[in-house]
Amino acid sequence: MNEEAESFVAALRKENVGRMRRAVAYDGEEYDILYTREDVEASMTAEEIDETTKNLILKGFDDELDQPEFARFGHLDMSVRWFHGVVVLQVPLGDWSGIIVAFDRDTVVDTGAFTDIALDYIEDSDTEMREADIDDEDDLDDAVEEQFG
Repeated sequence: MNEEAESFVAALRKENVGRMRRAVAYDGEEYDILYTREDVEASMTAEEIDETTKNLILKGFDDELDQPEFARFGHLDMSVRWFHGVVVLQVPLGDWSGIIVAFDRDTVVDTGAFTDIALDYIEDSDTEMREADIDDEDDLDDAVEEQFG
């Protein structure tokens, strides 16, 4: 799996943007667990954890890096789902790969810092999180021409 995924999760933990529950890097149907908090692991069976993980990955497939219908906005950097008790951050890395990190919702106090820290890391030119360099301007031109040409 992408070593940058582990580094990204470590950066989120270091900055303490919220109490992390789980972190997973996925590539297709395969996934690597990067972090699981002990109490979260103890509260669910292995089957429940696997099912929840696979469902989050399926949601991640909906949030692809390149979305032609929104091409004029550029590529997707991340999506955040706010559930009643949990916040899930999903970062697409490629067509079928990404990182999913879940936090206890009541511990994510500064939502601006939460997203800024994640975006700073994702957009840092020293990291290599994405599978390939993304040229937004060319992608935008191609996608707009394809959709409206």
